[in-house]
Amino acid sequence: MKKVISLLTVLLTTILFSYPVLAEQNETMTVEVNIIAEFIPEDIISIEVPDYVFLGSVNEGDSTDNAKIYVNNSGTVDITITPQLANPNDEIFQNLYFKNTLAGNKSKIGDYSFNIAKPSTLGGKRAEYMYMWLDLATYNKDITQDLIGEKTDILFIATPTA
Repeated sequence: MKKVISLLTVLLTTILFSYPVLAEQNETMTVEVNIIAEFIPEDIISIEVPDYVFLGSVNEGDSTDNAKIYVNNSGTVDITITPQLANPNDEIFQNLYFKNTLAGNKSKIGDYSFNIAKPSTLGGKRAEYMYMWLDLATYNKDITQDLIGEKTDILFIATPTA
């Protein structure tokens, strides 16, 4: 019995190890790939700004602290951002000022613009910031009562950078 098992083991081992030798010398393999054309998106302008900013309290003739405002470019092109008052006749908020850095030159709302480069990856975001504050130093109307909760809307106009 041991001889039969040994013989069968030798025979099976011989068959298994000789199989690759018995296979054809030349074989064919099929290779498949999907070639995707470069996607060039159309120019998309898309930004994200905070929904709400509280500038604090300010006395007549003074200014608020600088608020750091982040704007995200989530589009596909370099853009220029220009903040404007939704109501250009708002006498209080016509005194909003902006600048790029704390040491930078200030510009009044409507006269200020800054650039944000497009995101480095499609579908990504690139954030830049500016400083904004309310300066009532040159406001020449008398404020005869407290104006608690005074609000306005600011439009952030985004256009492709020229």
